Amino acid sequence: MKFSFMSFSCPKSTLIEMLEYAKKYGYDGVEPRSQAQHKHGIELETGTSKRKEIKKIFQDSGIECACIATSIRYCFVDPDKRKEALETTKAFIDLASDIGTKRIRVFGGVPDRKISIDEAVKIVGDCLGIVGEYAEKNRIFLCLETHDFFSRADTVAQVVKIVDNPYVKINWDIMHPFTKGMTIKEAFDHVKNFVEHCHVHDGVYDAERNVKLALMGNGEIPYKEAIMLLEEIGYQGYLSGEYIQAWEPDIVLPHDIRVLKSYLQR
Repeated sequence: MKFSFMSFSCPKSTLIEMLEYAKKYGYDGVEPRSQAQHKHGIELETGTSKRKEIKKIFQDSGIECACIATSIRYCFVDPDKRKEALETTKAFIDLASDIGTKRIRVFGGVPDRKISIDEAVKIVGDCLGIVGEYAEKNRIFLCLETHDFFSRADTVAQVVKIVDNPYVKINWDIMHPFTKGMTIKEAFDHVKNFVEHCHVHDGVYDAERNVKLALMGNGEIPYKEAIMLLEEIGYQGYLSGEYIQAWEPDIVLPHDIRVLKSYLQR
C-alpha cells in the first residue's frame, strides 16, 4: 500500500513544491487535481514540451504521479454533454500517458434531470464502455469515484460490472458510502474486485448526517477497518489524502500519513 495526497492540501504550490512536501513527509506519490485552478501545471492546456518536462520531474524526484483527479462527469441526459465528457476523457488519457501516470479519477456526477438509479447507471456505463476502449489501448485506468449520485459502493460497482473492461475501475472514496449509511465492510465487499485507487479523509457527523472534515483518527470513519480489509486482498494502490480547504499542508500531511501508517502496523 502506498500513500499520496491531492493538491487540495496545497493548491498554491507548484509541482516542485508539492514533491518537496511529499519527500519531507514520506509520501510515495502526489495526486494533482486538474480543472481546479491549482498551481501544479498539469492541465489539458499543458503543451507537449512541458509535459515531457513534467514526466522527467517525476522521474528525477522518485515520487510518482499517483493519479490525475479530474472533474469529468458523464451522467447527462443531453447527448451533447455526454459527447463533450467523452472527448475530455480522451484528452486526459493522453495527458496521463504523456506525464507517465497510470490513472485518472472521474465522476458519475449528478443527472441533469430527474432519472432513476438504473437509468443513471446505464448512462454512465455506456459512456465508460465507449471511452474505456481508448483507456485500454493506452493502458490508463479510469477510476470511477464513489461520489455524488454514485456515492454508494453498490451503485458504482454496478456501473463497472456493466462496462466489463479491465481498465475501468473504482476510486473508493471511503467517506462517501459510509456517509450514505453503508458500513465499511458492506462498501468494501462491493468494491474489492475493482478498487484501483482510494481517497481518504476523516470526518464527524451532525444529527442530519452532514459531515465536517477532521484530521485522520479524530473523526468517526473507521479507517483502520478499511485498511485491514484492503491489506487482506493485497491492495497495492494508493491511499490518497483529500482535504479541501481544511488545514495547512504542514499540519495535515504529517498527521495523515503518521496515523495511516499506524493502522498498517497494527
